[in-house]
Amino acid sequence: MKVPPKARIAGLLVMTAALAAAAIGVSAMVGPAGPAESSARVGGLTASVGDTGWLGMDHDMSTTASGYQMPPAMMPGMPASGDDRLSVAVTVVNTGTDTVTFHPATEFTLHAGPAATDVAVYGGTFGELPRLGPGAAITGTLFFDLPPASLDRTAWLDWNRPGGAARLSIPDAAMTMNH
Repeated sequence: MKVPPKARIAGLLVMTAALAAAAIGVSAMVGPAGPAESSARVGGLTASVGDTGWLGMDHDMSTTASGYQMPPAMMPGMPASGDDRLSVAVTVVNTGTDTVTFHPATEFTLHAGPAATDVAVYGGTFGELPRLGPGAAITGTLFFDLPPASLDRTAWLDWNRPGGAARLSIPDAAMTMNH
C-alpha cells in the first residue's frame, strides 16, 4: 500500500512535534543549566541561601561518654542509619507587586554533587505558608537527610517553581561534618 505524500508529511510533522515536546520535557526535568548562584529570582520571588550546617543528632546523657545516634526505630523522625541531617537557611523575598504562591517543601531539592542523586526536603521551619505578599520576606530552614560523604563542593539547591528554575549554591561550611 502506497502512502500519499501529504500523509507522509503530516506523519513526519507529528513525529517532529512529539520529539520536540519530549526534548522540552526532559530538559525541564533535568533543571536549569549553568552554575549555581548565591541568589536567584524566579517567578516574582528572590531566594538566597544563608547558614548551613549538620545537625547534631547524637544522644548523649553524660559528660564522660561519647554519644551515639538513636536509630529511627527508637526515635521516630531520626535520619536513617548512615544519614545525617543537613540544615540550609533560605531567605525568600517577594520583589514583585503581586501576591505569589510559595511552597518551599516542594520547590527546593538538594543536589549533593555530580555523582549524587537529588535529595528531597525532609522538613523545614517555613510552616504552611501558601503565599507571600508584595515586599514581604521570610527566612526559614530546610532539612535534608543524606550521607555526609555524598555532599561535595559542587552541591546546590535546585529551585523549581512556576515561572522558572534556578540553582542556589551551598556555602562551603556545610562540607564539614563534626561529630
